Amino acid sequence: VGECGTSNIIIEDVTGIFSPKVPDAGAVFMKIKNTGIADDFLTDSKINIKGVRTELHDVKDGDMVRIERITIPLKSTVILKRGSLHIMLYGLPLDIKEGDEVTMTLIFEKAGEKEIKFKIKSGRQDIHKH
Repeated sequence: VGECGTSNIIIEDVTGIFSPKVPDAGAVFMKIKNTGIADDFLTDSKINIKGVRTELHDVKDGDMVRIERITIPLKSTVILKRGSLHIMLYGLPLDIKEGDEVTMTLIFEKAGEKEIKFKIKSGRQDIHKH
């Protein structure tokens, strides 16, 4: 949806996990490729689970910090992963479990909205088997 010719965004290897420390939180990781002719920016995201909010995060000096956007340079791949850039989920229902499919919309400054689907890969009890 919404490519305007300057950005061509490809999303791959999406994984959602539960936070090992906070029962109603989780994180989403992925590869974002920009095959377009200009830089683009991931500016926001939303998820299809009522009451769950998303935030873009990075890790600076070992601490997780909220950020306003993630730069996706042209002809580059940005990897969202543990200990680095990622999308946090807050307010997850406690009945969500491993294998549940989730739909998320990523909002890019130039490419517009991109809908992705993924399954929760790690249950709360086996978070370290990711």
